[in-house]
Amino acid sequence: MSKGSKPKKNGSKDGEKEPTTTIEDTVALLTNIPGVGPKTAEKLAAAGFDTLEKVATADKEELAAAVAGLSVSKAEATIAETVDVLEKVKSGALDLSGKSKSKRKKAPEPEPDKHQLDSLDAIDKAEERTKLVTGYDKEKAEMGIPVGPKWLTRFEKARIIGARALQVSMGAPILIDIKTAPKGRFAFAEAELKSGALPMTVRRSLPTGEAFNIPLSLLLENTRLD
Repeated sequence: MSKGSKPKKNGSKDGEKEPTTTIEDTVALLTNIPGVGPKTAEKLAAAGFDTLEKVATADKEELAAAVAGLSVSKAEATIAETVDVLEKVKSGALDLSGKSKSKRKKAPEPEPDKHQLDSLDAIDKAEERTKLVTGYDKEKAEMGIPVGPKWLTRFEKARIIGARALQVSMGAPILIDIKTAPKGRFAFAEAELKSGALPMTVRRSLPTGEAFNIPLSLLLENTRLD
């Protein structure tokens, strides 16, 4: 070493910058004290107790007063734990070199659930359904009624009477004896319906969009109109 060069404090030489200690490094160092988490370490550093030596030599009442939320008994325990940490460092039982990061680690993300899917053939077979055919369904099929009840519903009846009344009002041919027919367009249309003289079909549709035309005379065979 030349005569004109003098060692600086903390062992630094001319032209060398002293290493800076960040708040993260200080918090990481203080969290080596058992019972001290990152939040408490930040409070200790903010209060001036930013090294293990300062915490170990602190007065318990002074430490408790300087750190919010730290009781005297907790401060005493923290000081004792810090003294123990320093003794382990001096004896070589504990090495704090290289521990510059916080002890908190990011929790690993859980593995997504894995499910074994069936093959397409197995899915196709599972979707096959055996259609349950009842005696009522067989009877309707024999009658030629593929969908809906085998009788005329009250909604279909109302629609037919309304459509026929409109036809009569527009001059459609009369299908029953007008002398014995009731008065009024709707009563007259209902009388024609009951006589079975209307050459109409009832259109019934499925949710799939498929539609069927069923002869009105076929539905009237099982419909009570009285």
